[in-house]
Amino acid sequence: MDVSFKGKKILVTGYGSGIGNCLIKKYLSLGAKVYSTSTKLELKKKNLIVFKCNFLDKKSAGDFFNKISKLTFDVVINNAGINIVDKIFNVKDKDIEDIIKINLIIPAKIIKITSKKMITKRTGKIINIASIFGSVSKSKRASYSSSKSGLIGLTKACALDLAKYNILVNAISPGFVDTILTRKILGIKIMNKIKKNVPLNKIAKPEEIVPYIIFLSSHHNHYITGQNCVIDGGFTIQ
Repeated sequence: MDVSFKGKKILVTGYGSGIGNCLIKKYLSLGAKVYSTSTKLELKKKNLIVFKCNFLDKKSAGDFFNKISKLTFDVVINNAGINIVDKIFNVKDKDIEDIIKINLIIPAKIIKITSKKMITKRTGKIINIASIFGSVSKSKRASYSSSKSGLIGLTKACALDLAKYNILVNAISPGFVDTILTRKILGIKIMNKIKKNVPLNKIAKPEEIVPYIIFLSSHHNHYITGQNCVIDGGFTIQ
């Protein structure tokens, strides 16, 4: 399938590692100019600009919103996210608020800002990186599941708001993906145990998720909108 993003400007929040980092590399290889965010660094090189931004800091987030309000994007990927696991009766109030803010409120604000320029151009693609835990859940995931379920709902509502402007909005819900965050939360032992419960008998690599995002954000997608695309090796159909 012939795919090119030459001349396209793309925003992908969450530069660090995992799906976001893999996705950014792919977009760059396909000719795009990519903008991203990182809590740790600021970077500017050929076709890549990374804004240093802490979304939990009001001023830092405000500065970022101001910057992107002056830019026009062809594609927006809300990828940045956090997960703090704890049972609902133990979880800290701040952790609940931080998870909801990063995983749901920030994407909503980014869509609100960037869609205005897309409306003027009457074209655009927005993809929210949700999770299977937005549709199913497990113990210690109350805050995370709430945020991702909300993100899926946000996706559907925004798709309806923006459809008449030819702006397509979709969500990707990966299952278990072998990332630094997954290893930190689950550990290798539990990951190996989970793998046995996945029909395809494996945990995905980030590069196995990326092609679906590329397709949904490319010129090949002109009729899919408001969907939550689950990529989980069959885990949730059991």
